[in-house]
Parts: sequence; structure tokens; C-alpha cells
Amino acid sequence: MSRTALGACVLLAAAGCGSAFRPFATRPIVWTDDDRHPFEGPPPSLYTDWAWDMFDNTITRPASDALRYERGREAMNVNALDEVPDSSWYTNRLSRRTVSLEELALGACSTLDPPPPPYVIVHGKTGGTTTGAVVEASDGHRYVMKADLFEQPERGTAGDAIGTRFLYAAGYDVPCDFVTEVSRADLSIRPGAPRDHDGTIPYTDADLDAFLAAAIEVRGGARRISLSRYIDGDLLGGFRFEGVRDDDPNDVVPHEHRRELRAFYVLSAWLNHVDVRAENNVDVWVATREGRGYIHHMVLDAGDSLGIIWDSDIDLAMSRRFGNAHYLDVGQILGDIFGFGAVDRAYRDPPRGVAFSVFGFFDVERFDPADWRSGYSNAAFDRRTEADMAWMARVISRFDERQVRTIVRTGRFSRTLYDDELVRILMGRRARILERYLVRLSPLSFPELEGDALCTRDLAVESGLREASDRAYRATRYEGIPPVLRGPLAAADVVGARICVDLPSGASPRYEVIDLFASTRDGEQSHPARVHIATSESGERTIVGLERPDGDGPP
Repeated sequence: MSRTALGACVLLAAAGCGSAFRPFATRPIVWTDDDRHPFEGPPPSLYTDWAWDMFDNTITRPASDALRYERGREAMNVNALDEVPDSSWYTNRLSRRTVSLEELALGACSTLDPPPPPYVIVHGKTGGTTTGAVVEASDGHRYVMKADLFEQPERGTAGDAIGTRFLYAAGYDVPCDFVTEVSRADLSIRPGAPRDHDGTIPYTDADLDAFLAAAIEVRGGARRISLSRYIDGDLLGGFRFEGVRDDDPNDVVPHEHRRELRAFYVLSAWLNHVDVRAENNVDVWVATREGRGYIHHMVLDAGDSLGIIWDSDIDLAMSRRFGNAHYLDVGQILGDIFGFGAVDRAYRDPPRGVAFSVFGFFDVERFDPADWRSGYSNAAFDRRTEADMAWMARVISRFDERQVRTIVRTGRFSRTLYDDELVRILMGRRARILERYLVRLSPLSFPELEGDALCTRDLAVESGLREASDRAYRATRYEGIPPVLRGPLAAADVVGARICVDLPSGASPRYEVIDLFASTRDGEQSHPARVHIATSESGERTIVGLERPDGDGPP
């Protein structure tokens, strides 16, 4: 699809924009964005230096944005039901279907257990903050083998395994990561294996001994490590959160206007995945036939999640700021200067939890999901809207405590205290995210027609955020184009989190709009879920759209 054609599709799909009522097109809901058209390639790999990326997103881009007029706008790649279709960027998993506990534990892996020894070192690990090596495992695949940061035993290795599984369940594609243990006898060095990029320095027994010495010792003298499987295909460098890739004809939506990249802010806040930047993502060339293929987009690294502390941060002045301030937070600096330090920042004198040695300052008490900060910002995060954040809150609402605990267990912590504390923190942060983002716009989702009844699910109840006994529902019906008020519908039929309202039977108007309202006994009321229904010549009703307006006025 050309960029011009996609722009026309986006305009046609943007029901409700502008001041005049616009009906949704009576066509099937788009659940697959066909952006995998083969083209000649692969294109060259692109490298985004982290220092330049940080400077650009901290200084030059914000300054440029301030000097140009750009109206805020909603994400472009959203379908008629206010959801994100499957694409080379995102796959609906937990967001649309039931995911088994085994599937959650697998994540991007094909087995629950890591490949057994032996492991043959074929290259030294270059780059990154952790020590390690590239190994070839008994299953024939290559893996990056990494140790924990010694100052935080178990968090780094667990962060890779746990973080990538949360990202995968939420819909992002990631590498397969395991936590396991190795002994010296499990490892050998392939003759001629290099230690560096240039291949001029050989990897030696001394290098292997230094790597094992840096890893945490566990039972029997074995060492705790993580294995991250090599990604199949040619790696083309990390994607940026702004613009498009000019050498990819399928890349037609500016990245800052992709909902899955804007809303990645909320998922990152949940895990405290602060190191969100171009080089922690990767574009992968997927060959379809000789000389042709397409680009697939993946999130590469989540090992900083769950409370990283920098090993060089002796007094923890920077580490306690993670999630509460950017590395260089100009806004906070100016606020502190002109406020004479009167603002009480969350990173001042933070508490230390029962598992501080592992999870650092990762907590619930100081967490404000609307004020969370990544290490440095990006264009997609800066353009996030309430609708983007509400979408990710709906995804996160689908994780219950049993599912969270299942994923946490893949971190293979040495003490149940660590599992329990991490589950407590994650569930507490989840509750704060849902309280902030799930119920301002409507939490009513998954509309379906069952005969002459319109049914939805209240994710506020389904997630446990609200009690079913405290909820009340009402519906208002409009018909025609432009819509004319026809009054309230009959009382809702409620079973748990499922709500159904009866539509008038018999001859139906060609177009109907149903506003569904959810409220709580304390007076809280979300804005409506606005369901658009078209009726065919044969009299068959079809849901053609769902809006979540930020007000209660008529359509």
C-alpha cells in the first residue's frame, strides 16, 4: 500500500473527527495491517549512537518541537474498534484472546527449559554494561550469555527473562530469554574465537574465568547466567521513535503516530523499563525469496527493568531517580531553580523494600503512572494521548495475579521472598495504572451482537479494579445520519463483567449509535463507549465502529 493510499484510508476511518458527525464505513474491521509486502533488499543496517540519540531527544528535538506548530492528533494506525491491528510491529495476544499460563511462561521461546550444556564460546560479548559471551548451544542455536551486575544479584538475568515475557504477552516481538546455571565444565572455547569486533584479539581461558568470576555463584559452585537467543534474519539496526525508514516502502505511518509505540510508555512505566531507546530495538530483514523480503520490528532488550542500579553509582544519586526523572531532566532542573527546591521529588529519600538488594528502588509507593520518566524521552512518548494510554491500560488489565506470578517464576529467583515481593510490586503498579488510565475513557470493550442484544465487557470489573456489585450501567440510543436521539434503552442485563442491552427488534434503521455508560455507586462515571451499528439491506445488524469520546455529549 502506498503512503498516499494509506493516508486516504486513515482519513476514511477517522469517524467522529471534526465537528460534523461522520459514520463509520460499513466494511469489515481491519485486524491485519498488511505491511509485509516483499521488496528488493535487504537495505543497509542503520546505527543510532546512544549519546547522539540522547542529546537529540533531550535538547534538539524538544527545542525544534517548541519552535514549530503541530496540532496534537490521535494515533494513525487504529482500527474502527479503537484497537491496534496485527502488523510487522505488533501482534494481538493477551489484548484479544485468552493466553494460557504455559504460553505466558514460554514467551517467545519454543520450550520452557533452556538448552542443556555444553556451550561453546564462539565470540566475546561486545557492548552493553554486563559481561558475557556469544555461545553455540546444544540445540544448534547461538545465544548471548550474560552475567548479573554483581551489585544486584539475580535482577539483571531475571529482568531479561521476565521483562521480555511481559512485552511478548502484551503484543511486542522479542528474543527468547532464559535464566540458567553453568559450571566451568559446561563451557569450552572454539579455536580462533575472537574477543573483539575486529577479530584481532583471541578469546582466552582468562577471559572465560573473568566472565564466570563476574557471575553470581549459586549451589555447587555453578554460576547464574541468562541466555538470549540470536534473532533469525539480518539485523538492520534499531528503529527510532520518530519518522519513517526511507528504505522501507512498507513503513508508511510516522513512528511517533503509531499507537503501539506511544503506548509503550505505559508498559515501560509498569516494569520501570527506563532504557527505552533506538538501539534497544531492532529491525530484522525477513527473506521471503531470493533477494526479496520485508522488515520486522522487535524490542531487543528489557534487562534494565525491575529496578536497575548502576554499578558505578556509588551514592545511588542517579539510580534512585530512574523512573522519576530523565537522565538530564531540564524541566525538573528549571522547576527546582525557580521553585528554590521546594518541590518534593519522589526520588528524595526513597524507602528501601525488603528485597532492595535485588530490586533496588522499584516500588509502588512512589509510582505515579502519569509522571513516569524514561531515561530520556522520545517523539512517540511525547505525543501520547489519553486514548493511547487507555488502550495499553486495557491490555495490562488482562494480566491477573496468577499470570503475573507465572511470568515472575521464569526469573528463577533463589528465594520465594523475591517472587512474592516482585508480584506485590507489579500488581500494585498495575492497580495505579488502571486507576489512572482505564476508567477515564470507557473501560467497556469487546462489543458483540447476540441476536437483538448488544453486549460488552467491563474491564474495570474483569480486572478487579471495581466490584461488580458497585457498578451500574445505562444506554442511550440514536438512529440515522445525522443521529437523532431515540431515548434510553431497557435496563442492562449484567452477569459479572458482561453487560448486554436489548436493541429494538423488527425493522432496524440503516444506522444506529448506542452510548453505553458505566458508573460506580460513589458517583464515578466514565465517558461512554459509543458503538456504531449498521443494518444491511437484508436487515442484518453489524458493529462497524467503537469510539471512546472524552466527553458525554451526543454523537
